[in-house]
This record gives sequence, structure tokens and C-alpha cells, in this order.
Amino acid sequence: MNKKTIITILLALAAVAAQAQEPFFCTDSAVVRGRIVDYSPAMGFQNLTAQVTDIFTGELKTATAEIREDGTFEKRLLLHHPILNWFYTSEIYISKQQVPFYLCPGDTLDITICFHDGDVPACIYGGGHSAEVARLLKVRNDHLSLLKLCRFFEGDIEAYNAFADSLYSAWQQKLDALADTHHFTSFERRLAQCNMAAVFGTAYLSYFSHIQDKMAQNDPAAPYTAGNAMMERLSLPETYPLLRRLPNNDSLMLASKFFQLYLNALEFSAPLRYPLFVKRGIAWGSSRDEVTEQLSLLRDTGRRLFASENDVLPIQLLQLHCINEAIGEWLEAGTAEEDFRSTQSFLTHPTLQKKAQQILNEQADMDATLPLPEGDAAHFVKDILALYPGRYIVLDFWAMWCAPCKAEIRATKEFRHRLHERSDVKFVFLANERNPNREDYLAFVRENLKGEENIAIDDNRFHQLQELFGFNAIPFNVTLTPDGRIVRDGLLLCAAEAGYDRFILMLEEMKARLE
Repeated sequence: MNKKTIITILLALAAVAAQAQEPFFCTDSAVVRGRIVDYSPAMGFQNLTAQVTDIFTGELKTATAEIREDGTFEKRLLLHHPILNWFYTSEIYISKQQVPFYLCPGDTLDITICFHDGDVPACIYGGGHSAEVARLLKVRNDHLSLLKLCRFFEGDIEAYNAFADSLYSAWQQKLDALADTHHFTSFERRLAQCNMAAVFGTAYLSYFSHIQDKMAQNDPAAPYTAGNAMMERLSLPETYPLLRRLPNNDSLMLASKFFQLYLNALEFSAPLRYPLFVKRGIAWGSSRDEVTEQLSLLRDTGRRLFASENDVLPIQLLQLHCINEAIGEWLEAGTAEEDFRSTQSFLTHPTLQKKAQQILNEQADMDATLPLPEGDAAHFVKDILALYPGRYIVLDFWAMWCAPCKAEIRATKEFRHRLHERSDVKFVFLANERNPNREDYLAFVRENLKGEENIAIDDNRFHQLQELFGFNAIPFNVTLTPDGRIVRDGLLLCAAEAGYDRFILMLEEMKARLE
């Protein structure tokens, strides 16, 4: 028996033992605090930012730690399980400036960080669990190159699967060598394997999604059309043999920052989507029958996809997301309790069962508005509200690098001009712009936002507002009441595409609901 086989067996046994003993799911706050040695704002950033996914809801949240003048920082996070993640500076594109950490619910982690002119920062960990995996945290891998190798592979499916199988084995060997060189503990080996599996699963599935993307370039309806021979081939679970090599039942995979990307890739993969597209088209409802049909597809196809007699953890999470997305409509229809009970047999994982019930209870008790949290970012928002007393304010976040943002602003220019006559609603545009004096930005504003409220905000303010309102992608809209509360299900600029009269009807319905 060779070394690779022995290590694989030991890791599998460790995972089984850990699942039996380890209370992996545990909801508690955790604190990350520390100091940047010789910090100065001249370094080009004023905060550290991490993006943390709630795997129960799929919601990606931004956590921003503002750096004080003396280089210290502190951030409290709410966790449901351990996470392997990193903070990055506001210069997000400088990957070397990532500050990795491993954090468990209840931890208080101290990090001392030293940046060296573009080099990977040196980190010293104290408290919490990061110190226990410090050897792993020092190792950096080029995940982007792996994604490119898989997504843009030139060859048919058989050739790609052979390539991906050998590539996965090569990466395992590379990881084993790194583990030996850096003297990883058995837990570090397991964590590294699970992190690599999440990365590789995402990269592996990207080849198949690229086939669909190329197909849609020629015919946008092709990936959703019955009788498409390639889509029928891609929808066969047996087309994806490598997925069976991944440790999908090891809960530690969920710790990886890349796990949500893997889960998203699975959710939109042909085996789990195409059969529904063929039957329903792209418009899906949330009736009990439709949700049950989707849950059944996830269960039956998932077991074939992973060659498992039971539902692996990623499939269980996708089933939870499916139920979560339907709860709102069930509550509106007054059938939530009955509809919810009909789906519970699909969730066999005890923690996910409890979480689904908790989400139902929370949504049932949810108010139509939320208070604006306190903090510097909230004061900034309140200053905007003060400019337009008595109005509902719709904040629109955009940037010059965001093509959909600019397209939406251009397309709704005439619509917004008609809104000027109203005294009850106002769009305020917030541009994530580091240099508000550059000519292309000013030219766009002159052409498309003349006479409107447009405020340029730097990266620091943008990250603060991301955390305040809980968004990670733009364009993004949030509606605020005249007294400064956040409206759930507020107005959207894209809704203007339905026409001015329809938008005004939505506005009046919202006001009636809230007032």
C-alpha cells in the first residue's frame, strides 16, 4: 500500500471520527482583533474586509474592520461553524495582501500583521484556533490557474474527465508534499484536503458551465430547450465522475471560503437544473407541488451524482435553500405551516431540520421594516435623508467598472426625469469611485445623472455601507422610510422597466403597507 493510499485512508478515518465527536455546527460570536505593524494610511487602505457566507441561507455578508490610527483593529462575527477565510485590504485585487485566518464560534483571535512592500504579509496568531493551523495558513495556492485550466480545457467530455482525474491526483500529491514539508498536523491535512476539494469541485464544474455559456451565445434559449442533445448529455449524473472523489460528507468542507462557490456551481449544474427547465421553462413558482418536485430531483439526482445511498451534505444544503426561498410566498398565501410540513421529510440532517424551522419562525415574525443600525455609516445615511425630509429614499449603489450598473442608469434616465415632479420618493446614487475627478466618470455623470443626487464614495465608505445593508454585488438598491428605517422588499431601479405607471403603483402599495 503506497503512501498516498495510506494518507487518504487516514484522512477518511479522521473525518468519520470527527463527525462522530465534533460539534461542528454551533452558533456563537467570534472576535478577530489585532495590529498592523508600522501602519500608516499612506499604505493605501483604511480597513480589512472579509466576505463570510451563511451556508444555511446562501447569503454572502461583508465584514469590515476599520483600522485605527495606531494600526489596531477589531471585528465581531456571528458564526454557525468554523471558517477558513481571509481578510483583504481595500485593494482587493492585490491577492498577496490577504490575511488568512481560521476561526471557530466562540473564538477570540489576535493577529499581528506585518506587510512587506507587496510581499505576503507575515502573521502571528494568538488565541482562538488559527495558531493550531498556522502552518497551513502560511501556504498559498494559485486557485485562479486551476479554474482556468478546467474552464477553458479544449477537448470533449471524455478527454476532460480523464484530464481532471489526473489533475486532481496531481494536486493531491502536491498537497501531500506541502504537508510533509511544512509538518502539517493530521487536522491541518484534513482541513487542507477539504479546502482543496471545494476549490477543485468549483473548477471541475466550470468546464461544463462553459459549454452551456458557449451554447447560449449562439442561441440564448438553447440551455433551456427540450431535445437539446448536448444538454441531455450534460444532465446525466454519470457525466461527472470526479465529484465522487471529493469528501462531500466531511463537514469540514463547509469551513472553506470556496465551499459556497462549489455549492453554487452544483445548484446551477445541468443535472440539477435542466430537467426542471424542460418541464417548467425558466419561470419557476413556489407552490408546494413545485417545491416538492425540485426537492425530489435534488434527492434522486444527487444520489446518482455522488454514488451515495443517502443525501450528501451539499445536496441537503441545496434542499434547505429551496425551502427557504419558498417560505416567503407560503406565508403570503397563508399556507406556510402545511406547506412546510410537507417538505420536512427531505431534510434528514438534524441541524438543517432545526435551521429550516428557525428560518420559518423568523420570517413569520418579520417586520416590514428594520431599524438603521448605529455607526459611522449610519450617520452618513442619515445625512442624506436629512436633505430630503418626508421622502422615501432609494439608494442606488453603482460604479464605473460595473457594466450592468451603467446600463441600468442609462435605460432609466427618462423614467427618473418624470419622478422629479414627485415629492414622496427620491433616488440617490452612490458611486464607488476612488478618483471622482477623472474625466470618464465626470462625463458619465454629466450625460446620465445631470440634476440628480450622485455622491462618490471611496472604498472605505463603500465597505462600511456593504456591511450596513448586507450586500456584496452591484447594482444594489435599498429603500429607506422618511423616518430612517430600512424597507424589506423595497423599490428597485430595474422595476422602471415595467413602466412609470407600474412603478408608481408599486410605490403606493409599499406606502400603504408601511403607513
